[in-house]
Amino acid sequence: MKKWTLVVGASCIFVAPLALAANSSILNANNEVGVYANGQLFNYQENITPGPSDTESGWTPGFGLKGSYMGDLLGVHNAYAALHYQYNGGTIKYMGAVASGGTISPYDTVDHTNNYRLTARVGEGLSLTSRSMITPYVEGGYQHWNRSFPGVYGYAESYSAGLIGAGAKYQYAFSNRLVGQLNGSVLAVVGGGMTPTSPLDGLDFGSASFGGSAEENIGASVDYRIDGPLHLFGGLSYTHYTYSGGPLAYGAREPSSQTNMMNIYGGLAYTF
Repeated sequence: MKKWTLVVGASCIFVAPLALAANSSILNANNEVGVYANGQLFNYQENITPGPSDTESGWTPGFGLKGSYMGDLLGVHNAYAALHYQYNGGTIKYMGAVASGGTISPYDTVDHTNNYRLTARVGEGLSLTSRSMITPYVEGGYQHWNRSFPGVYGYAESYSAGLIGAGAKYQYAFSNRLVGQLNGSVLAVVGGGMTPTSPLDGLDFGSASFGGSAEENIGASVDYRIDGPLHLFGGLSYTHYTYSGGPLAYGAREPSSQTNMMNIYGGLAYTF
């Protein structure tokens, strides 16, 4: 009898974390719509051999919209779904080179830039303790970037790509008002390409199609309940991705590149 008591007791200890009810503060943070302002440090570099390579870097302002849901849905406990949109635009520094008469000369100017991302996630929240939860998810989305250069050598280009992959977020309730979150994902960049949106040297170079590449995202944030359904939230995030480049018309080629983006943001949310 004692042996069976010990076995049953040990089994309950093992299963208990899987049967824990979700923390109410975490659920509130996962059932809200919000808007935020952000600053983005954008850094783009083309991989040209031999160089010099074009680089663009600087801070731009922006805003974002987010919405998420967590609850029992279609037989799934703590089903999770989220949508996220972010836009940034402004002027950043461009450092590159121009070829004229067979001579390559440095060319520094400014780049008028704007970019946006739209992503969606679907997953399931798993309570680890009475104060913590991990939510694995699959993610898909779309990203777009426009850049234009003024002056005699000016031109404009438009980049876009689809995104698909997976990630997870870990949440911890420090109190009934404050929830912290760590997030990470790895995405495949698919169907990417670049189109010059104004003629360069009076020629139509068509569009370059990119091969598959990768994107990595990490972030940390906090969500604080002010009063009732109103919440403040803010955080930091970092994104890195590459484009493979591809051929254009007239023997030209869009080179491969890498982009790094760091975001600092803060906003107001309403819990439903």
